[in-house]
Amino acid sequence: MKTFNTYYTDEKDLEEFISTNSIKDSSSLLIQVFTAKNDKNFIQSVTTQIDKFLPNSFLIGSTTDGEIKDGDVTTGHTVISFSLFENSALKIFISNEFENYRDAGEKLATNLIEPNTKAIISFIDGIGSNGEEFLNGISSIDSSVIVAGGLAGDGARFVSTYIFTKEHVFSRGVVGVSLNSEVLKIYSDYSFEWLPIGVELHITKAVDNRVYTINDKTAYDTYAYYFGEDIAKMLPAVGIEFPLIIKRDGINIARAVVAKEDDGSLIFAGNLHDGDIVMFGYGDSDAILARVDKHYNNFLDKSIESIFIYSCMARRRFMPKTICRETKPFNAIAPTSGFFTYGEFYSSDRKELLNQTMTTLALSESDASKEQIVVLDDNR
Repeated sequence: MKTFNTYYTDEKDLEEFISTNSIKDSSSLLIQVFTAKNDKNFIQSVTTQIDKFLPNSFLIGSTTDGEIKDGDVTTGHTVISFSLFENSALKIFISNEFENYRDAGEKLATNLIEPNTKAIISFIDGIGSNGEEFLNGISSIDSSVIVAGGLAGDGARFVSTYIFTKEHVFSRGVVGVSLNSEVLKIYSDYSFEWLPIGVELHITKAVDNRVYTINDKTAYDTYAYYFGEDIAKMLPAVGIEFPLIIKRDGINIARAVVAKEDDGSLIFAGNLHDGDIVMFGYGDSDAILARVDKHYNNFLDKSIESIFIYSCMARRRFMPKTICRETKPFNAIAPTSGFFTYGEFYSSDRKELLNQTMTTLALSESDASKEQIVVLDDNR
C-alpha cells in the first residue's frame, strides 16, 4: 500500500496533486479528510471535488481540533490522506439513525465486519456522543477486530462537530471503514503520561457519561471547589486540561468533560459509574516527550507503509510549541497523518475509549524489511 498526504487549498491544486502522484481511482483507495473548517457547505464542496476526480474511492472524514500531515501539526487547515491498498478490500458505513450509541456501534459492526476484517477506522460526533457505549456495541458483535479513530472536534468550541462521507455530512452520527484482507498487518500503540493528582474522589451519582455528583456535590461545584469558580466557568473547554482519571484493569484512563448542564452535572466523553474512585489528572510534558523514543521504536522493525495518528486535543493544547516532537518522528518510518480528537479509540485486550492519549495505527501489506531509520531532531 501507499499513502500520500496533502493540504487542501482549491480544486485546481487538488487535481494537480492527484495527477502528480499518479493516484489512481479505485475501490481500494481510502481517503481520509481531517478538517478544521467546521462548515457543512465547505465539507460538501471538498468531498464533491474529490468524488469528481476519484468516483470509485471510499472517503471518511471528521472535523478536528488540529490536523496532522506528514507528522507536522497545524490548526485551521484541511488535510487529505490518500491510501491505495493492493491486497485489501474496503467497506464503508455511515448512519445518523440509531437509538443510542451502543446501537450505533452494533449497526456499524454488523454492516462492516467480514470474516477477514483486520481493522475498522471510525469517527463519531464529538459533543453528544458516548464513545464508550459505541465501542461496547462493536464489541458485542465482534470483540477481536481492532478499532481506531475517535470523536470529532470543533476547535474547542464544543458546539457542533461533523463526520462525513462523499454522500453525507452528519452533526450527529457515526462513520467507519473496514479493512478486509488476508495479508494486511495492523500495529497499534498509545501514549498517555497524564498523572493523577490530589485526593481520591467518589462518583456519587452518574448515569452513563453524565455525572451529577462527586462527593455528594454537583460535578460543577466539585471543579469549582478544587480549581476555583473562574476555571469552572470555562468548562467544558478547560475540562480537557483537567480530566478525571480512573483505574480500570490496572490502566489509568482519563475522562474529559465535553459539556455542562444547567443542573450542575457534567457530560464526559465516556462512562463513569456510581462508586467509581477518581482523581483529577494533569499532563507531564517532560514525561510525554521522554516516551517518544519508546513509542516510535515499537514500529522501527516492522514493514510499515502508512501510519495514522488519532491524538487527544489536550496534548496539542498542553504542548502547543513542542507537540510536533511527538508526531514528527513517525513520518520517518512511513507517511503519517491524522487529527486531534475529543476522544480516541484504542484496541488491545479490549476496546477502550481514551482521553489525553496519542493513539497510533500502523498498516502494511508488505513483508519487506526496513532499513535502519535515524530520526534527527536538534530539539530533543
